[in-house]
Amino acid sequence: MSSRINKAERRYRFEFLTAMTLYGIVLFGAKLLARDVEPGLLLTMLALAPQVPVALACIAFLRFFFAADERERRLIADAAAISLLVGIFAALTLGFLHSFGVFYFEWDMLWFGPFLIAMWGATRCILLLRG
Repeated sequence: MSSRINKAERRYRFEFLTAMTLYGIVLFGAKLLARDVEPGLLLTMLALAPQVPVALACIAFLRFFFAADERERRLIADAAAISLLVGIFAALTLGFLHSFGVFYFEWDMLWFGPFLIAMWGATRCILLLRG
Protein backbone atom coordinates (compact mmCIF):
# COMPACT_ATOMS: atom_id res chain seq x y z
CA MET A 1 0.00 0.00 0.00
CA SER A 2 1.30 3.44 -0.84
CA SER A 3 2.01 6.03 1.81
CA ARG A 4 -0.80 8.20 0.40
CA ILE A 5 -3.32 5.41 0.94
CA ASN A 6 -1.89 4.59 4.38
CA LYS A 7 -2.31 8.23 5.36
CA ALA A 8 -5.87 8.30 3.99
CA GLU A 9 -6.71 5.11 5.89
CA ARG A 10 -5.33 6.47 9.17
CA ARG A 11 -7.33 9.67 8.69
CA TYR A 12 -10.44 7.64 7.87
CA ARG A 13 -10.05 5.46 10.98
CA PHE A 14 -9.66 8.51 13.20
CA GLU A 15 -12.59 10.39 11.65
CA PHE A 16 -14.83 7.30 11.62
CA LEU A 17 -14.08 6.29 15.21
CA THR A 18 -14.59 9.88 16.36
CA ALA A 19 -17.94 10.03 14.54
CA MET A 20 -19.05 6.68 16.00
CA THR A 21 -18.06 7.72 19.51
CA LEU A 22 -20.04 10.90 19.03
CA TYR A 23 -22.92 8.79 17.66
CA GLY A 24 -23.05 6.72 20.84
CA ILE A 25 -22.97 9.79 23.06
CA VAL A 26 -25.62 11.64 21.05
CA LEU A 27 -27.86 8.56 20.76
CA PHE A 28 -27.92 7.80 24.46
CA GLY A 29 -28.12 11.48 25.38
CA ALA A 30 -31.04 12.05 23.03
CA LYS A 31 -32.85 8.96 24.36
CA LEU A 32 -32.33 10.20 27.92
CA LEU A 33 -33.57 13.72 27.15
CA ALA A 34 -36.51 12.48 25.06
CA ARG A 35 -38.17 10.82 28.06
CA ASP A 36 -39.52 14.14 29.32
CA VAL A 37 -40.30 15.78 25.96
CA GLU A 38 -43.78 16.00 24.47
CA PRO A 39 -44.25 15.02 20.81
CA GLY A 40 -43.40 17.93 18.54
CA LEU A 41 -40.47 19.70 16.95
CA LEU A 42 -38.06 19.23 19.88
CA LEU A 43 -38.73 15.49 20.04
CA THR A 44 -38.26 15.23 16.27
CA MET A 45 -34.93 17.04 16.55
CA LEU A 46 -33.83 14.72 19.37
CA ALA A 47 -34.85 11.67 17.33
CA LEU A 48 -32.82 12.85 14.34
CA ALA A 49 -29.80 14.13 16.32
CA PRO A 50 -27.85 10.85 15.96
CA GLN A 51 -27.96 11.32 12.18
CA VAL A 52 -25.44 14.18 12.44
CA PRO A 53 -22.54 11.91 13.52
CA VAL A 54 -23.69 9.34 10.93
CA ALA A 55 -23.37 12.04 8.26
CA LEU A 56 -19.85 12.80 9.53
CA ALA A 57 -18.98 9.10 9.23
CA CYS A 58 -20.34 9.07 5.67
CA ILE A 59 -18.20 12.07 4.77
CA ALA A 60 -15.14 10.34 6.26
CA PHE A 61 -15.84 7.23 4.18
CA LEU A 62 -16.30 9.21 0.97
CA ARG A 63 -13.02 11.05 1.55
CA PHE A 64 -11.28 7.69 2.03
CA PHE A 65 -13.00 6.17 -1.01
CA PHE A 66 -12.00 9.01 -3.33
CA ALA A 67 -8.40 8.88 -2.06
CA ALA A 68 -8.19 5.12 -2.72
CA ASP A 69 -6.45 3.57 -5.68
CA GLU A 70 -8.03 1.00 -8.00
CA ARG A 71 -7.00 -2.02 -5.88
CA GLU A 72 -8.37 -0.48 -2.70
CA ARG A 73 -11.63 0.48 -4.40
CA ARG A 74 -11.98 -3.12 -5.58
CA LEU A 75 -11.55 -4.34 -1.98
CA ILE A 76 -14.11 -1.80 -0.81
CA ALA A 77 -16.60 -2.94 -3.47
CA ASP A 78 -16.04 -6.65 -2.78
CA ALA A 79 -16.50 -6.13 0.96
CA ALA A 80 -19.66 -4.10 0.32
CA ALA A 81 -21.15 -6.81 -1.90
CA ILE A 82 -20.47 -9.58 0.62
CA SER A 83 -21.76 -7.43 3.50
CA LEU A 84 -24.93 -6.65 1.59
CA LEU A 85 -25.62 -10.35 1.01
CA VAL A 86 -25.03 -11.18 4.69
CA GLY A 87 -27.18 -8.20 5.73
CA ILE A 88 -30.06 -9.23 3.48
CA PHE A 89 -29.88 -12.78 4.82
CA ALA A 90 -29.86 -11.49 8.42
CA ALA A 91 -32.79 -9.12 7.78
CA LEU A 92 -34.84 -11.90 6.19
CA THR A 93 -34.00 -14.25 9.04
CA LEU A 94 -35.13 -11.71 11.65
CA GLY A 95 -38.23 -10.94 9.60
CA PHE A 96 -39.26 -14.59 9.36
CA LEU A 97 -38.58 -15.23 13.04
CA HIS A 98 -40.64 -12.17 13.93
CA SER A 99 -43.54 -12.97 11.58
CA PHE A 100 -43.82 -16.51 12.97
CA GLY A 101 -43.71 -15.19 16.54
CA VAL A 102 -40.47 -16.99 17.42
CA PHE A 103 -38.33 -13.94 18.10
CA TYR A 104 -38.94 -10.24 18.49
CA PHE A 105 -36.18 -7.70 18.11
CA GLU A 106 -37.59 -4.27 18.87
CA TRP A 107 -34.89 -2.12 17.26
CA ASP A 108 -34.16 -4.27 14.22
CA MET A 109 -34.00 -1.40 11.71
CA LEU A 110 -32.09 0.87 14.09
CA TRP A 111 -29.25 -1.66 14.31
CA PHE A 112 -29.25 -2.72 10.67
CA GLY A 113 -26.97 0.15 9.55
CA PRO A 114 -24.34 -0.40 12.24
CA PHE A 115 -24.52 -4.15 11.54
CA LEU A 116 -23.78 -3.57 7.84
CA ILE A 117 -20.93 -1.19 8.66
CA ALA A 118 -19.36 -3.68 11.07
CA MET A 119 -19.84 -6.49 8.55
CA TRP A 120 -18.21 -4.39 5.82
CA GLY A 121 -15.23 -3.61 8.07
CA ALA A 122 -14.75 -7.25 9.07
CA THR A 123 -15.12 -8.45 5.48
CA ARG A 124 -12.64 -5.86 4.23
CA CYS A 125 -10.10 -6.98 6.86
CA ILE A 126 -10.55 -10.60 5.82
CA LEU A 127 -10.12 -9.70 2.15
CA LEU A 128 -7.00 -7.66 2.95
CA LEU A 129 -5.47 -10.58 4.88
CA ARG A 130 -6.38 -13.00 2.12
CA GLY A 131 -4.46 -11.05 -0.22
